[in-house]
Order: sequence, then C-alpha cells, then structure tokens
Amino acid sequence: MKTFKTLSITALLLAASTTHAASEAEIPATSVTESTVAAAPTADTVIIRVNGESITQGEIDSMVKMGLQQFQARGQAVPPEMQSMFLKQAEENLITQKLISAEVAKSEILISEESVDSTIKQIEGSVPNGMTLEAALSAQGMSLEELKDNIKADLAARELFEANTDAIEEASETDAQAFYDGNAQQFAKPENAAASHILLAFDEGEDGEAKAAKKAQLEGIRAEIIAEKTTFEDAAKAHSGCPSGAQGGSLGEFGRGQMVPEFETAVFDQEINSVGEVIETSFGYHIIKVTNRNEGGTTAFDEVKEQIIAYLNQTAQDEAIGAYIKTLRDGATIERAEAIPAS
Repeated sequence: MKTFKTLSITALLLAASTTHAASEAEIPATSVTESTVAAAPTADTVIIRVNGESITQGEIDSMVKMGLQQFQARGQAVPPEMQSMFLKQAEENLITQKLISAEVAKSEILISEESVDSTIKQIEGSVPNGMTLEAALSAQGMSLEELKDNIKADLAARELFEANTDAIEEASETDAQAFYDGNAQQFAKPENAAASHILLAFDEGEDGEAKAAKKAQLEGIRAEIIAEKTTFEDAAKAHSGCPSGAQGGSLGEFGRGQMVPEFETAVFDQEINSVGEVIETSFGYHIIKVTNRNEGGTTAFDEVKEQIIAYLNQTAQDEAIGAYIKTLRDGATIERAEAIPAS
C-alpha cells in the first residue's frame, strides 16, 4: 500500500484543481470585480460561503499576494493578464481549504508540535548555506508561524486522505517499463555539441575587398593557434566580435536547429578539439573549435526507472486526492457574492 507523503497545501490544491473542473461548472466564473456587490469589497466583505463558512476579500487578497510574491521570487515578471488567473486560483484554493479543514475538524485529527518541529528541521536542512529559514521564507512572502500552520494543515490533510481514499499500490518495475515503452519520445536524447568560435563580423555595406581582408586576417589567426603561438581562448578574447569572446569564445552546449545552417554543419561535422577552416555565415567569418559532442539516442530504461516509478506513484496519489476532493466539492453548498443573501 502506498503511504501519502507530506504535501505542501499549495501543491495539493494545484493538483486537485485539474480534477474538479467538472464541478466548477456549478460555480459561476464571474470575477470579484464584476460582482453585483453594491460597493467595492473591503477586507471583511464576504465573497464566498462554503457550507456556511465565509471566505472574505481579505483572505483572497492575502492568497493572491502570496502567489504573486512566490512567482516574483523566481525572477519572473507577472503579466497583467495573469492577475485574473491568480484571483481565480486563490478563490478555488480557499474553497478547497475550507472543505479540507472542515473534514479534518470532523475527523478530530490532531497534529503534535513534535511532528511540526521535525518537519521544520527537514526544511531547514534544505535552506541554502548562508541563509536562515526566516530569510528564505521572507523571500516567499511567508512567516515562520504561517509555515507552521501550513505544516499542520499538510500533515492533517495527509492523515485525512489516507483514511478516505482507496489503497494505492506502489508502481512496479513492470508498470515503469510499460510507461517507458509507451512514451519513447520523452526519453529521446537530442544530438548536441559544445563549441567555441572566433568571429570577425561583417560591417553594414562592407564590400568584397574588405570582407576578403577579414577572411585573410582570420586565416592568419587560425594559423597562429595551430602553430601554438597563441591559444584559441586568448585569440577569441583578443579578436572575436562576438560577446562570447570574453569567455574565450565559448558558446556552451546547444542542439541542432539552434545555429545558422553553415555554422551547424561545421560543428556537427568537425573533429573534436580541432580548429576548423574559416567558414562564412550571414554574421561574418568564423573559426570553430568543437569541445564536445553527444550523438543523441534514447536514455536507457535503467537510467530512468526509479524516476518513472516515482512519477507513477505521485500521479496515482494526485488522482486519488483529486477524486476525494471532488466528492467534497460535489456535496458542498458554495455561494458567491452575488448569490449570498444580504445579512
């Protein structure tokens, strides 16, 4: 039997949100800003009631803010069109939280402080060196007390799910093999290479004579590298018109289709660690040094077997959680602001 691992409440809700799409048809998708509430909602304004339990505008705003902060902490800008998505997701998450909390209370599930402290220690072990847990949480827009509350909710939810879902069998190696055989494209390793180059770039309106002079100059640079009068890296720093020159000409690793055709042909035909002949592209004249090349193919089953098993187990767990939450939503009375009678 599979044991449910501790889930973050955010991960839980995101997983569940894809499985209750059918039940969402019962809840109008009208955003709060389009509500028929007479005045602009305040933090205390009740926006949704779930089996009589209120969700206020302040709760929704707090969850939206946390989601935005976590998004921005990853260095990602939030496009304006995503604002409504964050709002909708916050509302759905809070509905699900109310349902889970009610079931936890009904089941009289209690989480000990020792369990919370043990989880905190595990989290502290994953914090980057030189950073405190509090600082890491602050970057995510969360306090230590909020984290503890989330941990309690997560642990309680795990117990709830274990008690209310059918036994989930661990995925076997046979299951993993079947997934591997049926999804071969996911395990393809594309051909790629790592290379450096020196570029003498064309100037706008440059005539044939000027271009020929640049080609001759680059051939001279190549001859010096081959004669070991200089290194490829030093020559790139001294002569290359590409920003990569500052890194000795290194372009890093890339696959087919990422470079212009003439450059790609040279990279994938040239011997490793040799300095190729001068080639011409639309950018100018180049000499290339290929430092590594992988021919591609398919990742062996044994290399990914454990990852596949973990994926299949997680998928089965998510589906079981989603199905259980759907039963809670199907049996719930959910009213939005425009449908809530005035008190």
